[in-house]
Amino acid sequence: MLMVLACVLAYIAYVRGDVIHLEGALGIGLLPAGRWISSPFWSLAASLGCTVLMGALTIYINRAFNVLRSLTALVAGMFCVMQTSLPSVIGQFYGGDLMGVLLLLCSALLFSSFADSRCQRRVFLIFFLITLAGFTDLSYLLYIPVFILGCIQMRIFDIRTFLAACLGVITPPWILFGFGLVHPQQLHWPSLVMAWSMFYTPEMIHALVVTGFTLVCGIGFTVVNLLKILSYNSRVRAYNGFLTMMLLATGLFILLNFNNFAFYIPMLNCLTAYQIAHFFTYRRNLRSYIPILVLMTAYLGFYLWGILW
Repeated sequence: MLMVLACVLAYIAYVRGDVIHLEGALGIGLLPAGRWISSPFWSLAASLGCTVLMGALTIYINRAFNVLRSLTALVAGMFCVMQTSLPSVIGQFYGGDLMGVLLLLCSALLFSSFADSRCQRRVFLIFFLITLAGFTDLSYLLYIPVFILGCIQMRIFDIRTFLAACLGVITPPWILFGFGLVHPQQLHWPSLVMAWSMFYTPEMIHALVVTGFTLVCGIGFTVVNLLKILSYNSRVRAYNGFLTMMLLATGLFILLNFNNFAFYIPMLNCLTAYQIAHFFTYRRNLRSYIPILVLMTAYLGFYLWGILW
């Protein structure tokens, strides 16, 4: 129901003309995802498809790996509501949508490799996909060290895993250059696009407030969840530790790569929704729905602010 609500709200913002085109593409050889679809309507459809797919992936990851130690769809529902808070993010397909789907798929591959000494193919695929996406936007490459640390957390880091990761990073440029799909002269250091040039002043203030609120929620719920995470067994602790580390890294990347902060918003929403769901999953009581509804109402309020300002 919340997925349907998110789709309806995104379509309303699209019809009203409240979806502002996000600039700031950082492609270095291949077209950035924001330029793959020229039609605004189909761009909206692709973005909604990515949002629904990310929600489905969070449910799959939890059920396949028991990350939350409980079967719940709260992560997906909260994520969909959080996505509506910025109509310009959910209302068009861009690199942030693609990154959200890609990193969740890579996380599932990483989780499936826990303590598996024969996981080199999956490790290779993870780093291959991230590096290939990096040719459309440099921001993907910031997650390579995060997944290296993830390999350590999953107890699979050794010389063979390290070589598999290195080959995964080397293979995309090898193929792209070898087949002439990308030429060395096409490579360029992307020009910086200042964050405030992506929106007019009211929209920029709105985006910063929503992003700051999400960061505070994510870090706050993470701190509260840490003691509970430490009580889990080693496997579940590794899964939760990686998701927590990825949330902190995403918050850091927003600050370091502020010119392209909108790129990280879908992933920030997803990881924050996970921390929120984790908190309420192990603190269930008769009135748990009240703070959940308060949070959802806050994000719906941000949506109204975005379309009525």
